[in-house]
Amino acid sequence: MINNPTNAQIAELNADSLKANPVNNDPHKKIRNMNDGWLLTPNKLEQLKIIYPGCKNEQSLNDYRELRTKLLQASDDKNFVCMVSAISPKSGTSHVALNLAASIALDNSKTALVIDCNSYAPSLHNYLQKKSQLGLSNFLEEDVQEIEDIIYPIGIPRIRVIPSGVKTEHAPENFSSEKMKKFIEKVKNRYPDRFIILDTPPAALYVESQILASVCDMAILVVPYGEATASQIQTGIELISSDKLVGIVLNNK
Repeated sequence: MINNPTNAQIAELNADSLKANPVNNDPHKKIRNMNDGWLLTPNKLEQLKIIYPGCKNEQSLNDYRELRTKLLQASDDKNFVCMVSAISPKSGTSHVALNLAASIALDNSKTALVIDCNSYAPSLHNYLQKKSQLGLSNFLEEDVQEIEDIIYPIGIPRIRVIPSGVKTEHAPENFSSEKMKKFIEKVKNRYPDRFIILDTPPAALYVESQILASVCDMAILVVPYGEATASQIQTGIELISSDKLVGIVLNNK
């Protein structure tokens, strides 16, 4: 004969179970259970020069881990919005932005979202498994209503991207709009461990980067190794705003 527990015992067991498994309210569990759908192989990551655990370029892996650590220290270990800009075209801002995101996502309790804010030379759409025309410009110009419709996996665990979208002549106005401010707040605050990386055009050439500096918490300036003068670097620092700038990355990719 099986002895059933009393109602009081059942209630106590249920209460303990709820305390031990707060599944619905645990943002870390949501992040760990993110469905990436597809993953890039180590060989492909090597080709793309994107860091991953055990990658052959240990120096690059350690450099980005160090950069991540410094950014986390600057933000008191809270999630942040970091703008990545450059002093000139083809400096590798997208490369730096993706590797910074990859360094953050090495921690399985954190996720990174990279947003392509460079409508002049967009590149993040090239990393999508299925090409899409929908992106940031579509959302800001109200072609798309839901943020979820413009967020895509790129084959790296816990990393998502938002491509630039259809090219527009109104990027400066879009980025300075109230809708952009609310958009950044929403994607940052949706998860306490989501880190936002803005991939932006060269600050010295386009006003968009100067506008976006106002909605970010911090900024990184990318300088092509051996291809910049001291005056160019100083101009970039002044345009971004020295109170937001937390570091300069010499990129020799």
